[in-house]
Amino acid sequence: MKSDLTRSHTPLRQLLYVEWVLLGMAVLMTLPSFVFYPGQKIVWAWVGMIAGLAVMGLHLPRRRPYKIGYTAAELGLLLSLAALSSSQASSALLPLLPLLGLVVVIRSCQIFQVWGRVAVVAVVFLLHGTVVFAFGDVPLPQMVVEHLGTAPARWQVNAFKTNLIVFFGLVLVFVLLLVDALLSVYHSQQDLAVAHEQLRNYAARIESQATLQERNRIAREIHDSLGHALTAQTILLENALLFLPPAADRARDYLRTATQSAYQALREVSQSVSTLRTGALQEVPLSKAIPVLVKEICQSAHIVPDYLIELPEPLAEDLSLALFRIVQEALTNTVKHSQAILVQVRLVAKADRLHLQVRDNGKGFDPSKNTTGFGLRGMRERAAALGGTCQIWSAPGAGCRISVVLPLPAAPIAPVAPTALNDYPN
Repeated sequence: MKSDLTRSHTPLRQLLYVEWVLLGMAVLMTLPSFVFYPGQKIVWAWVGMIAGLAVMGLHLPRRRPYKIGYTAAELGLLLSLAALSSSQASSALLPLLPLLGLVVVIRSCQIFQVWGRVAVVAVVFLLHGTVVFAFGDVPLPQMVVEHLGTAPARWQVNAFKTNLIVFFGLVLVFVLLLVDALLSVYHSQQDLAVAHEQLRNYAARIESQATLQERNRIAREIHDSLGHALTAQTILLENALLFLPPAADRARDYLRTATQSAYQALREVSQSVSTLRTGALQEVPLSKAIPVLVKEICQSAHIVPDYLIELPEPLAEDLSLALFRIVQEALTNTVKHSQAILVQVRLVAKADRLHLQVRDNGKGFDPSKNTTGFGLRGMRERAAALGGTCQIWSAPGAGCRISVVLPLPAAPIAPVAPTALNDYPN
């Protein structure tokens, strides 16, 4: 974990621009000192310290020890600048301290909580007050000097200094409240974005549950209506065969054919009802369901299976179902169209992503000419619905490779051992 935070996001970047404006004003205020006090090394020290403050603003610390050390270094620079104000050249640069103090306060608002910010404001305020009372005379406005006609009394100078200190304190409070409001809006927007993402995921889960409920309803309707009708039809046809006269051979053949067709339709209805009513995985972990699926499909087509499954368990239901259906569709397409003799399936978790690859050594096809395939489009839609990607590479004579990448929620559970591992020929 990094100890600092690059200020590249709004409003952190905007606050960085404000700091640079204040530091630029400070640099411009040092220019007259080069004119009236040429050769003074103290002026160059001021410029170097201002540059140091500017560089420190590029990164803000995250962890508590770094925060304290970072702020202590900034306050140390302010103290050094204040100590340098004892000379004649640097006393002219004394008005720079409030600008630099504002920079330190703005940064403290971004790295500390409320009490830390208040502490930094108090330190900057006390430092400014000490410097104003401890170092030299504060130049009075020209109109005040002309009105007095003589040198101002001591109490008048102290009153003017007190007014400057109180005014700077109010400026510090204003900046503190302003930056706090800006950061509050920024954090509220972040929380809103997180809530929006959670709501989107919740809506996707609700949609999945609603789809499952609708499938169960359709399954019940098929089973209770068409299934019963086909069952009754087969019974009637069997009874007709029993009472058919022995000489009616031709009618018997038709009835037997109708009976076989009815049985076939009944089996298909039962299979459709089973597919609709129960989940594809049926509470079996994906790491076990996919090897069974690969073996069943490849065995029926005399294709050599090669699979590697490394997954954290358990996965979310919608994620498991999507991966299962994508593998199922990819293998079905391989069996129907590719004439392959070897199929490779790789499903592994890497960092915060799930990587699925289904590859065969079949005859391949031109993806640009296959624009109406519902299976390929369905795989892409399933991946996109979960915030992932599905890419298909193929060419005539070069086989086919399907690559799917899906985001994986962070989980501390280690992946299970590989179920199989074979080398895929080049």
